[in-house]
Amino acid sequence: MRRSSYKLTVRGYELDSFGHVNNSVYLQYAETALWNFFKVHGLLATIVDEGLFPVIMESTQRYIHELRMLDEVRIDTEVTCSGGIVSYKHNIINKNTGLVSCRVTGKLAYVNKDRMICDIPEKVRLCLEGDEDDDNQ
Repeated sequence: MRRSSYKLTVRGYELDSFGHVNNSVYLQYAETALWNFFKVHGLLATIVDEGLFPVIMESTQRYIHELRMLDEVRIDTEVTCSGGIVSYKHNIINKNTGLVSCRVTGKLAYVNKDRMICDIPEKVRLCLEGDEDDDNQ
């Protein structure tokens, strides 16, 4: 399993009519953190070189505590792999309160240009099977 963290600040245009983060924005936060994970672990080039595209197959959100405008947020990400599937878990944390606001879990597969599911590239698999932490943003 590999980990990384990503930090952001809630922006006003992400709020719903009740003044807290819209539910769909949590998915955007999670996807941003996932792309950041691939970046900080040096995996983007591998994916591009192999002509693969990560495709989310499943995603589940559990909303726990609201986020409001200008809240400082940390998204802690854990990624593992098994077989041809990559599993991820994001804890979206309000840094001001220390509370988890939302948990997002899911699975993705790599597909080629013909939209066929492919094996996880060896470099990606070896990275995900490691256990080092990264605190990059």
